[in-house]
Amino acid sequence: MPKQLRTYILIFIALVLISTATYNHINHKWEEKYNNLKSLYQQKSESGYIYIVTHASSAIPLAQTLEKISASKENENPATIQQLLYKSQTQAKFFTEQMLTIIEFSDSFTKNTVPKISINETVMTSDFQSDMFILAFQADVWIPLHNISYSYWKSKPNQQLNAKTRETLKSFATELRALDQTINSYKETAAQMAYRGQTPYSKTPLLNQLKEHLTKLKSIQADMYK
Repeated sequence: MPKQLRTYILIFIALVLISTATYNHINHKWEEKYNNLKSLYQQKSESGYIYIVTHASSAIPLAQTLEKISASKENENPATIQQLLYKSQTQAKFFTEQMLTIIEFSDSFTKNTVPKISINETVMTSDFQSDMFILAFQADVWIPLHNISYSYWKSKPNQQLNAKTRETLKSFATELRALDQTINSYKETAAQMAYRGQTPYSKTPLLNQLKEHLTKLKSIQADMYK
């Protein structure tokens, strides 16, 4: 082999080795940076989840408003019923926003977890989490309450709540009370975890139970329009 060619080959090999070493070094640095950012995101998510669950507002006030409307007298002042319907819509909107926030912070961190942009520019870590987010929208109690309120207002001057509407409101209230019990049962667990610094921990059990409640709320809505 000519000496000049051999020199070129050696230079080429040296360049390849240098390039490979440089790439590996840069890649390692980027991996360290990514893992650090992922760790910081996880810490933020965990602390956010604990705060949101331990400070979750009760669904009981909304349930009580719906029960009051459902049990109202036939000759109740329409203005009183309308005010209660408006009140329930405000309470329902806050309740749904709270459910969406709990779900958004219910990240699942495993070795290969990759946070990604999801619905409404939220950041989530699993398809199950995204599916739950959609379910919370579908179970939004504000929608049927808005429709009931509009229909009641439009039926002037003979404003009445029919038996099916009253039963629907009662069913919503019953399920909201059950959901409230579920969240309360996890408040203590989340507080204990925070006190002991035991994070991360699985959010799946709470999501699984919330799924049952939200599915029921969605089903009640579907029955309402049959």
